[in-house]
Amino acid sequence: MPEAIIQRLRSEAVQIGLLAAAVLALHLATNAQYDFHRDSLYYMDSARHPAWGYVDYPPVTPTIARLSLWLFGPSVWGLRLWPTLAGSLMVVLTSLIARELGGGRAARLLAAVGAATSLVLLGANWLFQTVTFDQVVWLGAFLVAARLVRTGDRRLWLLLGLVLGVGLETKYTVVGLIAGLGVGTLLTPLRRHLATPWPWIGVGLCLFVFLPNLVWQAGNDWRSVQYTFNHKSAQSVDFSPLTFLAEQLALIGPLAIPLWIAGLYWLSRAPRTGRSASPRWSPSWCFSSRARATTWDRCIRSSSPREPAISSSAPNQAANGSDPQRLQLLSRRQSPCSRSPSRSCPRPRWRARRSALIRSDFSATVGWHDLVARVASVYASLPPPGRSSAVILTNNYGEAGAINTYGRPLGLPTAVSGELSYYYWKPASLDGPVIVVNLDSAFLATLFQTCTQVATITNSYGLQNEEYGAPVDVCRGPKLAPDELWSRLKAFR
Repeated sequence: MPEAIIQRLRSEAVQIGLLAAAVLALHLATNAQYDFHRDSLYYMDSARHPAWGYVDYPPVTPTIARLSLWLFGPSVWGLRLWPTLAGSLMVVLTSLIARELGGGRAARLLAAVGAATSLVLLGANWLFQTVTFDQVVWLGAFLVAARLVRTGDRRLWLLLGLVLGVGLETKYTVVGLIAGLGVGTLLTPLRRHLATPWPWIGVGLCLFVFLPNLVWQAGNDWRSVQYTFNHKSAQSVDFSPLTFLAEQLALIGPLAIPLWIAGLYWLSRAPRTGRSASPRWSPSWCFSSRARATTWDRCIRSSSPREPAISSSAPNQAANGSDPQRLQLLSRRQSPCSRSPSRSCPRPRWRARRSALIRSDFSATVGWHDLVARVASVYASLPPPGRSSAVILTNNYGEAGAINTYGRPLGLPTAVSGELSYYYWKPASLDGPVIVVNLDSAFLATLFQTCTQVATITNSYGLQNEEYGAPVDVCRGPKLAPDELWSRLKAFR
């Protein structure tokens, strides 16, 4: 091999680029495996209903889904391209953070290797979910904050405000990041900047970017706030803080744990003075106490014995327990009746089979075509006069999203649901025959004069996920006025 090529391959930028490219290649080769995740189906339906806010997330992720639909149509590979690109970017961002915190070449490469080989990142960025784009925001904010600490350049407050504003439009958990930054600023010499206009202009810029969502929240009774508290309460039933913390150790992985511990140790012993070492405060140190974020640290030891060792941290929102459907066991999803007595109560058949899968995320990528085909057969069996006025009502957003993604070529009408943002997309009428997917028969009896189960959902893999064994009913004759009936279906959980 020519010497020039060897020297180029030894270049730090090339090596980090190759790591990012390896992550990109791995995902591009596997992105089309299985089907859409239920959350992805929800984001695509949200993209078909553009708004400045949704019940359980801000508008950035649905906007990316809308762009993907425009470019690729409902393509699994196309939609997963975006988290793939984000995952590759995070490898580079992690290395840049190490540089800002004073790490040498070896430290920067180690940080990049840690990001590229993180099973949490690789798994989370295989799916199209808010968490991936939230990760990018956190790392971007860490990079800007670390540079601000190192250089003291007060103009960086403007960039930090912009990044945090975009973050709030991406995932509400960025509030925790902002709180950590605020505490870190107040407890360190960085608070001197507060006497200048730069931090406050940054705050104003952050609020300006977030303003459209705030206006939407105010006009919709602060639905996201209601959801946050309801969902937190529902999660706490079978996901205790100790369970969460124990799982984070497993998710961080055996390689990163000793690096994390060593990094925190050396960071705590770093001198209080000196720009290159920075004060004891660093973004990661302040945020490591945040209850809903996982901080995994790369231990960075400089090659020179005169340089203090420094920790480079990358908060990993893929392990964020505040987000639904994320890193949790199959048994995690609660029955709607346990949270809202007026809602359906899907049979807890699958809760006894939690050993069938380790992660519910991946079971939620199987069976959607089978579900839509079964509903299409029920729809086709309706008499022609009733078929024109039929409505498809589902228990959850995954089922509705699958029907709305795959059902049009089969002639199916738009599916509706009372769950989360679907509640705002209610049908004009429920007077015609209603094909009901995965709702409890006792609950349906309070809404309709007659309901008959006509099918059962299965899948080609025989995988006993949340939809497996769910009933399909045909209901007629609503007992309640339209608005009252629809309100009984509301589920913000």
